[in-house]
Amino acid sequence: MEGLQSLPRNIGGSVQPTFQIYGPLLVKNADAIRSTKCETFTYGGHPRQKLDVYYPTQTQRRPSLASNNVPVLIFLHGGGLVAGSKNIPGFADGLAHANVGHFFAEKLGYTTIIPDYRLMSHGARFPSGGEDLAQVVDWVTETLSRQDGYSSIDLFIMGNSAGGIHLATYMLTADFAASRRKVMSMDPEVPVSLRGIVLLSVPFNFKQTDQSRADVLKAYFGEDVHAHSPQGLLRAAMLKDPDDVFSNVKVMVLNGTLDPEDEILDPKADFLKEWKGLNEDSLAAVTVDMMEGQNHISPPLSLGTDIEKEEAWGFQVGTFLSSLRSSG
Repeated sequence: MEGLQSLPRNIGGSVQPTFQIYGPLLVKNADAIRSTKCETFTYGGHPRQKLDVYYPTQTQRRPSLASNNVPVLIFLHGGGLVAGSKNIPGFADGLAHANVGHFFAEKLGYTTIIPDYRLMSHGARFPSGGEDLAQVVDWVTETLSRQDGYSSIDLFIMGNSAGGIHLATYMLTADFAASRRKVMSMDPEVPVSLRGIVLLSVPFNFKQTDQSRADVLKAYFGEDVHAHSPQGLLRAAMLKDPDDVFSNVKVMVLNGTLDPEDEILDPKADFLKEWKGLNEDSLAAVTVDMMEGQNHISPPLSLGTDIEKEEAWGFQVGTFLSSLRSSG
């Protein structure tokens, strides 16, 4: 976090210097990060569709007091639709995003799943990010739930930046209604219950996006970029059936105080204004919070550093998730 204040707030200008700040901090804690048990699985037919599962130790596992369900968190990394990986090559000895899995497993007791998803170079086109996430959710339901100790799961999903776009796509489009119904039905016969989502520094619309990304956005989203943005999807879902938007699931919208105003914070305000048109239950479902001193790139890199002020936002998320698990 030291030094972030002096960096450019725009996304492109903050990437490399932020990585330079956090690389040594992660390497310093490499032994602890690598001590967390991790297994890799395939969740789909494309070579990119693999995921890492980070397991808490038996002493760290914390089934819900209300339901005895085991908590599982899916984390979707960012990367602007063109980059990003569950383990970023050439950075910090491959510790990112293993540090995220380590933090949530070791310090909060969540079995943490970090998938790769298809990028533009793999032919990704809207709504492919939602498709990949739906397949990960299916993997949790059909595979993880058959492992010893996972017969009943409280599921949470956090999407960071572009990963949050894919999470919004999954939650707000009709393409994935069947997948959502399966894990949001509250049916005791279904082994997985989606309890909450976290939208972490998500670009909810692209009205002020840097022009350098215009071609990528058009290639991924098609001609009507704004209709397929998270805010556009929210508007369409509200017009179709406002009572079904985020039904039975709680939402946290979380941003860094150093997130850029134009590409992130202003669109967040637009998204939340749109949300005010929902019903009272949906309005009550959203929690809005800030990560003090974090910029757009730093949050995933700051976990696993074992530095209190760096990891504070992870505990903010943990408090939100715990409140949902304690409510039954």
